[in-house]
Amino acid sequence: MYVVILGLFYGMFSILTYNSIQIKIEKLEVLEEQYLVKDAQGEVPYSFKQQYAKEYHEYDRLQNRLQSFWMKWVFDFPEIIKP
Repeated sequence: MYVVILGLFYGMFSILTYNSIQIKIEKLEVLEEQYLVKDAQGEVPYSFKQQYAKEYHEYDRLQNRLQSFWMKWVFDFPEIIKP
């Protein structure tokens, strides 16, 4: 019974983490596009770089949690440019 309850919690947290990763991917895709445009123009504000780095590190942290480390190999997450 204890194993079943732990399995349910693990599954629930995995689903929540997967949803969080998907939200971060959407945010990062928009930020990455803006970053590339600003970089091509030659002016990327420091605050924008900080925001991009913060979102990227959150995305990376979500993928390395106990309930989601295996998702990198199962799901096809896009490659995001490191800040």
